[in-house]
Amino acid sequence: MTNIPNRWFWIVLLIPVVSLVSMTVQPLLAFMSGERMTLKTIPVDPKDLFYGDYVRLKLEIEEVERSRFDPQLAQKAARHLPDPGIPVYVSLKPKGNHYIVDRVSEKKPPGGLYLKGTLQKSVFPFRDEEKYRVDYQLDRYYVEEGSGKKWEALAQNGGVLVEVKVKNGYGVIVGIEEDPGKS
Repeated sequence: MTNIPNRWFWIVLLIPVVSLVSMTVQPLLAFMSGERMTLKTIPVDPKDLFYGDYVRLKLEIEEVERSRFDPQLAQKAARHLPDPGIPVYVSLKPKGNHYIVDRVSEKKPPGGLYLKGTLQKSVFPFRDEEKYRVDYQLDRYYVEEGSGKKWEALAQNGGVLVEVKVKNGYGVIVGIEEDPGKS
């Protein structure tokens, strides 16, 4: 009889531990065995200074023209996007020293490099432009203490390349470097 309460104690203790450890599986898989790619940034003005030295990144691939959408997604986006957005898969292709958007679809691509993201309302809702924002959750990178201002200045001019490892559409930033084309 004393064995049963002891067993329940360990089960109750392990449930939160297992759930916390399970949250790290996807990022670790992407980091350990993901395919490496480089992405370009565009200027951004970070305002939050409470997180230490970091660089706020706005990736070039976050702004996507509707012409890159699959036909069904283009129709859906033209009508109305729901507030939380639509889960999408963004296929990427190399262009020079970085990757650019090839296609955007609600269906997982059969192969190649792709990122999962959330398609959100138009980047310029008050203009008649065909650009939309895709959020990949790759917008912040912590840097060595004291180097934040340098990277922030480069990022504001779009002079930062971001190295990302991708596994099954999940991306993890593994590093940043100065864009030689912007120097």
